Amino acid sequence: MGDWLAPVLATFVTLPLLLFLLVYFGVRLFGGRKRAAFYAAVNVATAFFIAAVYFLLTVLFGKSYFIHLLLFLLGLHAAIALGYWRKKGDFRLAEVFRLFWRASFLIFASLYAGLLAYGMVARVAANL
Repeated sequence: MGDWLAPVLATFVTLPLLLFLLVYFGVRLFGGRKRAAFYAAVNVATAFFIAAVYFLLTVLFGKSYFIHLLLFLLGLHAAIALGYWRKKGDFRLAEVFRLFWRASFLIFASLYAGLLAYGMVARVAANL
């Protein structure tokens, strides 16, 4: 059973956009609305975008940025929690985490696209 799990996970870490699209169209196929399908795809793909950015940073720059990414995520969560508390005067962990997860998706999907483009340009320029 484990013979197929590692290649599938490796594919989704390498191509998290593929996972996003598969989840989106899968939820839409089974009767989900567009908004519900989009949020389901965001929720599933965020962890894979974070992993993809970590591995792209490791491959492109030759060292691990795990602690940096972890501190960034903790700081982002703290900033969102503080902003939510200041705006609402209340603290609801579920809502704060949902905002954090969606912000992480936006940030790491953008970072993934930027690092992918940078990596392609850097590899082509190095081979000229």
